[in-house]
Amino acid sequence: MKNTRKNATHEQNLLIQQAQAFFRANRTRPKKQLGQHFLINPEILSVIIEAGKVTSNDVVIEIGAGLGCLTAALAESAKNVVAIEVDPQLVSELETQFSSDRKVQIVQADILEVDIPSLFPPDSRPKVVANLPYGITSPILWKLLENTEILDTCVLMMQREVAERIVASPGGKDYGALTIGISYYADTTLIDLLMPDNFYPAPKVDSALLKLTMREEPRVIVNDEGYFFRVVREAFRGRRKMLKNSLRRFAPANTLSNVFEELNIAPQRRAETLDITEFAALADLLHLNV
Repeated sequence: MKNTRKNATHEQNLLIQQAQAFFRANRTRPKKQLGQHFLINPEILSVIIEAGKVTSNDVVIEIGAGLGCLTAALAESAKNVVAIEVDPQLVSELETQFSSDRKVQIVQADILEVDIPSLFPPDSRPKVVANLPYGITSPILWKLLENTEILDTCVLMMQREVAERIVASPGGKDYGALTIGISYYADTTLIDLLMPDNFYPAPKVDSALLKLTMREEPRVIVNDEGYFFRVVREAFRGRRKMLKNSLRRFAPANTLSNVFEELNIAPQRRAETLDITEFAALADLLHLNV
């Protein structure tokens, strides 16, 4: 056990030194505007691979390949790795590092501007692995969820606070529109929590490793998805308000009262107490009555 810990510490120190050497050689620093915090704990690499159940049959899309630490680990297990990186200096480093590895394709791009289906063969159902820039976690999540039909699982490193909101249960302070939005499209599992010292440079917040397993069908069936999500967002916009007040813009008071009565939902309840099934029924009946 002592030798194992000693080896892990040694490997972590090597990763820190390699990162520092790269930035010295290129006379630059990790870019705050890109949310660059590089994973330096080698033990977490195996946790990520195991969580994604990455095998030699898998195509993996890696978002934010950075200095290639995770890219190399993925290439050992996967059939192919499509490594996306927006920083041109890091792209140059990745192209040099993986120049002789045919399993790894380096793509210089902003993931928010990429046409995800164009990254892989049409007959594959890729997995996604990412150390997400915390400043744009939500836009990236929604980008991935737009492609639920073609993606398999996503193993994502993100800010702990966001992950806890995603996996929250009804009734808690973390439960909200994001919880419902993600659970509509995917099953969620919180894999691990990580302290800042697992990254270089260390972020100011704790991180979490979250797994999304894309659903073949939405968790609930609704008549109008757009309307359903508008009801959810509006309900949580005034999360401390009672539903009869927070949903006023959707129907007159008497119509709301009739809808609540028919669904046996007390109008004094707050959004955080409703589960996704209740929200689906509420949105459908409201839509029918307006």
